[in-house]
Amino acid sequence: MPLVSTSIPNLLNGISQQPQTLRQITQGEEQINATSSVIDGLVRRPPTEHIAKIISSAVSGASVHIVNRDADDQYIVVISATTSSATIQIFSLDGTVTTCTTPDGVDYLFCANPAQDLEFLTVADYTFVVNKTKTVGMETAVTNGVVTSQHQEFTDLPTDATINNIYEIIGDNTNQFDNYYVKALSVNTYEETVKPSIKYQLDATTMPHSLVLTSGSFAFRKNTWGERTVGDEDSAPNPSFVGRTISNIFFYKNRLGLLSDEYVLFSQSASFFNFFPTSVTAVLDDAPIDVSVSHTKVSLLKHAIPFNESLTLFSDSTQFTIETGGILTPKTISIVPSTEFENDTTVAPVGAGNYLYFTTKRGDFTSIREYYVESDTVIVDASEVTSHVPKYIPKNVVKLASSSNEDVLFVLSKTDRSKLYAYRWFWQGTTKMVSSWSEWQLDSGDSILDMTILENELFFVISRADGVHIEKVKLQYPIDTGLDFCVRVDRKISLTGTYDAPTDTTTWTLPYAYSGAMKAIKSGAWASRKGTDITVTRPTTTTVAAVGDYSSASVILGVPYTTSYKFSTQFVRENQGKQSVQSGRLQLRTMRLNYENTGFFKVLVTPEGRPTGSYDMTGQILNSTSTTVEDINIVSGTFRFPIQSKNDRVTIQIQSDSHLPCNFQSAEWEGYYTIRSQRI
Repeated sequence: MPLVSTSIPNLLNGISQQPQTLRQITQGEEQINATSSVIDGLVRRPPTEHIAKIISSAVSGASVHIVNRDADDQYIVVISATTSSATIQIFSLDGTVTTCTTPDGVDYLFCANPAQDLEFLTVADYTFVVNKTKTVGMETAVTNGVVTSQHQEFTDLPTDATINNIYEIIGDNTNQFDNYYVKALSVNTYEETVKPSIKYQLDATTMPHSLVLTSGSFAFRKNTWGERTVGDEDSAPNPSFVGRTISNIFFYKNRLGLLSDEYVLFSQSASFFNFFPTSVTAVLDDAPIDVSVSHTKVSLLKHAIPFNESLTLFSDSTQFTIETGGILTPKTISIVPSTEFENDTTVAPVGAGNYLYFTTKRGDFTSIREYYVESDTVIVDASEVTSHVPKYIPKNVVKLASSSNEDVLFVLSKTDRSKLYAYRWFWQGTTKMVSSWSEWQLDSGDSILDMTILENELFFVISRADGVHIEKVKLQYPIDTGLDFCVRVDRKISLTGTYDAPTDTTTWTLPYAYSGAMKAIKSGAWASRKGTDITVTRPTTTTVAAVGDYSSASVILGVPYTTSYKFSTQFVRENQGKQSVQSGRLQLRTMRLNYENTGFFKVLVTPEGRPTGSYDMTGQILNSTSTTVEDINIVSGTFRFPIQSKNDRVTIQIQSDSHLPCNFQSAEWEGYYTIRSQRI
């Protein structure tokens, strides 16, 4: 029975739900609260940090939007609504309440499901709000005046006209679309005007409203939309969204854009509130644009995403590309179908570098596609990045958030709002070296209302039993001040305690309520034993206490979370590790884990039908002068543990609930392998 060994070069490719024999050697069975880093290997995910509690009661069904005007003006908008009421609450990103007035009321926000029915777009000081249930209408008011006379050509107009008289130029009698109207400015000077006695104003109460930022406060109000000032209902027709609902709003090439059914509309260039032409005698380059997509299938447009120097439109089963030839004008615009992929239109696609990510429903689960343009052939395609985890992400996805700096995509589903599904990738040239799915778990009572990534930080708006909180995750793992590592506890906060001498007790008062276990860690401000944890109790849901005087410096407090990685079944492999060998018997003997800058972890080995064996790596190395019992020990090395089981009848799992880091680079196992026949 020969002794064999196999190296697992890294643990970077997340999990796989494929049959065990088809998986890559670098893929696992389970990865929870861990992330794949091409620099550090498999590492514990960064912790969440408490910023502020903004609402004192739990919220569900609200529409939440994070306004990112610039680095100095970032706000959180929370809109709660029913079909007969609505409230707006706005907070700065540090949790400070921001004033919001409603001079025109909030009737426009009335809807049954604000989280689904409201869309937002921030452009400079304006955050546009679209209620997708409102049908756009026209005001009943009509234009003034009467037509004084009709003339065949402009040159037929009188040279002694009365000022403000209106004349109709009828042009070709067989073409009703070439009629236009002029008004006399003087006895022989005219300008284009609008036909008398027709509706000319959009009903602003049914059009998108705006949250307008002025001197640090907001006002929610109607917008003043451009009117029909020339032509008539044939030569200057109502925008196509009149009589329909607006499904989304976007900004592209200095124009405000709206989607409505199969139509895409752009405002006048640099005049975001005007959707009527300023002339009907000529097609101007800056004129509004109103076009529909052309396809054999009904294509109701739901999203418009700038991508690859063009605009990509999404319907439920088709993606369209707007081509402009560089300049967006009524003459240059062209819309062509680019791909035919089913798309869950309730979720907005997101871009990350050269890729767009969008979701597709798959029964009780969700798949994610990576939309891209091949640079050499200009072929558009969308590969599925969940093909090896088809039953991983649950249905009812509500939000995607991505970062091109960190090469990461986060997926949130309302099936369980306490979890995120994280996708990490890394390209080396044209080869994707890392394609890793994992799960981030917050406390089971958490409900993530919204998330976004700002400057390499992932921000959450979380509803809990005691209210709504703002938290963030620093995706780049900055070390804590005075320490040489990042303390891993969720809801992380630094506090200075109050010491009570008669009871010899130090108490820290939390800015939030939490009834579960918490950790207290000495910060880098301590002279000794910095980074070590303090034994604490929980007198109340808002206090943490410890025996002794710990009031001389700040302490880092937070909720412990567990990182878990479960290995796939190990096989003897051939063809440079790409193919598993299923014949023969493999009896695993031991495994070695290579780690760097690690404080604590344990390995759980569970043979089929036998008790679980637990093996701890504490960082304390015997006979090492750098190891002390009192202080933390962040070390690098190799951890060897026994398995003594058949390869397919044992579960091997790494776990850590410590506040200390753990980083795994690779693994290697050895075992006894026997085969009845010789392979040829």
